[in-house]
Amino acid sequence: VPGPMQVVVTSENFNTVLHWQYPPMAETPHFIVEIKPYDLGHYKIISTCVNISAHFCDLSKEMYGPFISHWFRVKAVIGSQQSEYVATDEFIFRKHGNIGPPKLSVSRHGDKIKVDIYHP
Repeated sequence: VPGPMQVVVTSENFNTVLHWQYPPMAETPHFIVEIKPYDLGHYKIISTCVNISAHFCDLSKEMYGPFISHWFRVKAVIGSQQSEYVATDEFIFRKHGNIGPPKLSVSRHGDKIKVDIYHP
């Protein structure tokens, strides 16, 4: 069974997602994703990303903090066979994550201007 390819972590406004590619197969592959936070020191399964058929996993609620190093890995399972895990490089939200600009809403109320700023 081939392993997942082009495994990449993206993070925008604290929404962190692991993405990967996989070649078309006669039987639908399923995937298992694991996380290794530096503080924990070993990989653990992400319960929401076990035996999934999607080629992505939402990691947002799994992150240990913006300054902590994380590693992720994913493997493919087809029937009773499975691939080796494919791991990412180190990911640190503070270093690799992106925060977009806040959203602004400006309105006029009589002789006053109201500015609402929405957190990203």
